[in-house]
Amino acid sequence: MKIKFILSFVLCGICMFIFYKASHYYAEPKPRSPYSLSSSSDTINIAYIGDSWAFLHKDHDCIISKKLEDTLKQPVKVYSFGICGLTSREIYENIFDNNELKQFFQKRNYRYCYISAGINDTYKKMSLSYYEKSMDYIIQFLLNNHIHPIIQEIPDYDIQKAYSRQHPARKILRKMSMLITGTTIDCKQQYRNALDNLIQKKGYTNKISIIRYKSWNNNYIQDLNTIYKEDGMHLNHKGYAVLDSVIAEDIVQKYNSN
Repeated sequence: MKIKFILSFVLCGICMFIFYKASHYYAEPKPRSPYSLSSSSDTINIAYIGDSWAFLHKDHDCIISKKLEDTLKQPVKVYSFGICGLTSREIYENIFDNNELKQFFQKRNYRYCYISAGINDTYKKMSLSYYEKSMDYIIQFLLNNHIHPIIQEIPDYDIQKAYSRQHPARKILRKMSMLITGTTIDCKQQYRNALDNLIQKKGYTNKISIIRYKSWNNNYIQDLNTIYKEDGMHLNHKGYAVLDSVIAEDIVQKYNSN
């Protein structure tokens, strides 16, 4: 009886610890007080922030900068700062807690900011409200500092393949997450709908830009071998050229309309 009691006590403790960790991990973000950024620059500075898609864009900063300079006839600089694996909440919190990212914003007067966020939310099966609130707070931070947000809609990637490659224990965790958050294995469209809901609810339609995935990646199966890396989840050189052309077009349109 004593051994059973001890085992039950230990098991109870483990369950409580897992519940505590899960509650913190899946918790929605809390709003932070915004900090002010520099407001004077002759150069059109553009930031790319977010997850691995922003991180891997570093090698393409000069290319889109030159393209925009030739079109706008103004000096343009693109700076990328991404951290692989971050969820939308972690991207928002890093704006305040990551000193390197904070200085990234404070050093330059950015006019536009491309945000790649939510891909890891779909991969890890976070809740739709987790994503919605995180994006809302990121948008608010940028608008407060007069930076035009350019939000990437959840792109197509082989989410089924990404799930199948996970360790069995991770698959069980993802299944549990899906039950809790009401998401499916291929939940990309659910997140796209959540973003649209946020834009409509908060009246962001004329304040931000959305890069719709179909505007540059209309057929994932056909495009897979041309614009994606072998993992089917990240863009190759041509993929960034295609995506950047759509982003550049949006920036030119917004710049000329001001």
